[in-house]
Amino acid sequence: MLGLARSVAILALGASCLCGQDLQPKGVHPRATPDDYAVKASGKGATYAASLVPADQAKHLFAFDITGKYLVFEVAYFPQENQAAQIDPDDFVIKRGDKGEATHEADATAVASAIQKENAPRQTSSLGGDTHVYTEANVGYGSGRDPVTGQRVNGTYTGAGVGVEHGGSPAPPDAPRPGGTLVDRDQLQGQLRDRQLPSGKFDHPVAGYLYFPKAAVKKDGSGNYLLEHLGETNAAGVSETVELVIPGKNR
Repeated sequence: MLGLARSVAILALGASCLCGQDLQPKGVHPRATPDDYAVKASGKGATYAASLVPADQAKHLFAFDITGKYLVFEVAYFPQENQAAQIDPDDFVIKRGDKGEATHEADATAVASAIQKENAPRQTSSLGGDTHVYTEANVGYGSGRDPVTGQRVNGTYTGAGVGVEHGGSPAPPDAPRPGGTLVDRDQLQGQLRDRQLPSGKFDHPVAGYLYFPKAAVKKDGSGNYLLEHLGETNAAGVSETVELVIPGKNR
């Protein structure tokens, strides 16, 4: 009986250790000091630091390249000694203009889905039945015989080889490009999530990536990105904002 109780206790301890590992925040290892990033700014009880990850480096961070659609920022949080504060990726925005427009970061699910959709196989479109569309200019009409079957065929043709053809089977879909399958999407989503700036209350430095859609963000007149951290709202209804002016190119 004593042996059984001891075995149960060991199993319970092992399970608790595994659960604790699952609950640990991830992200990336923070650099030694805030000065090791392109910019830093102090807020209440903490220093924030950030750098834009150059595209030639960002394209190698994950299994599939996201740099055609997203900018990757490395962001770090350095709390003051014996202090802790809540941090969340969604508290970071990039300002897009003087009127206060701002873009929130995209989460791992949104990024991975966009990349998968962009690289998914494409099927040649069809106009019902066995009529298939091939985009081209200089369209004409002609008839002749199929050199293989000897059967007479009629159809619309163009100078570049694309037109409307009657009969036959639909063209097979293109092969998916890297990142274009559901398996690719799940793999990329896991990598993006694991390396994203973690969410939680921390009393030690943490760092991670934030992903912003390129189509929705703009640089300021000096070629910088204005990344803001929106802090908690106090009793007076005022929230602390920390602004990080990040160079659009490494200097």
